[in-house]
Amino acid sequence: MEITLVGTGSPIPIPERGGTSIVVDIADERVLIDCGPNTVYGLMDARIPFGEIETMFFTHHHLDHNASFFHFAFTSWTEGGRESLTVYGPDGTDRLVDALYDVYAEDIEYRKDIYPTDGISNIETELVTEEFSREMDGWDVDALPVEHSIETYAYRFTEHETGSSFVFSGDTRKIPSLAEFASDADVLVQDCNTAPVDKDRVPDEDNQFVWQRYAEGERDLDQSTLTANHCDATDAGELAQDAGVETLVLTHIMPYRDLESMRRDAESVFDGDVIVAEDGLTISP
Repeated sequence: MEITLVGTGSPIPIPERGGTSIVVDIADERVLIDCGPNTVYGLMDARIPFGEIETMFFTHHHLDHNASFFHFAFTSWTEGGRESLTVYGPDGTDRLVDALYDVYAEDIEYRKDIYPTDGISNIETELVTEEFSREMDGWDVDALPVEHSIETYAYRFTEHETGSSFVFSGDTRKIPSLAEFASDADVLVQDCNTAPVDKDRVPDEDNQFVWQRYAEGERDLDQSTLTANHCDATDAGELAQDAGVETLVLTHIMPYRDLESMRRDAESVFDGDVIVAEDGLTISP
């Protein structure tokens, strides 16, 4: 199994981080989890042949997790040669695919004269609920409802041959069921949205656009909303420790955060390896 964090999930657009997007290479299959802003370009930068991705999962339908779906659906078909696509996700996934066919009906018809039709005309959807579990060809996937502002799921992937396992938390506050769900996993990629600002990471306004609201720290943000729906590094570390995972990867990082502080906070409560994610990071359990 190999896990590539194509986009490390900044919910606010910044040049160095794309929206949430993860590729899992498992049992000779490539699987995409979420499709946030910049996903297609991130796949290209990571040299991942995105036309080979015929299975994808959505954790939830917030913009920073699905904004590049139309772009991916088209480009992986037209330029990547994708022949089919099955999209798993919570309520709204079918409407997202229906919107592709509605908004781009004429565009699709135009491109069908140039490219084979199978890759775009046969996109299937499957609803994920709290009982969701599938045995695929050489791997299993299970879902856990987590606690965010809308219906959201964590996913656990297990490879039959190697026994290696990977859990992605989705966006969630700290909940005990997530530690149980991630029990003994090799890798936990965990939402870690809230953290202090590192003033040294705020770029010079003369050279780059700056989100002043986020550069000034948390005082102007709604703390109750952030903390009610996301984890901080200590939360993430405690979840990883309770789960007994080997490696914790912190992701979904706001602009200008103090990355070393995040790492230290997680390491203070977790005995395993801690990685603060960067776009293009690849992990092999």
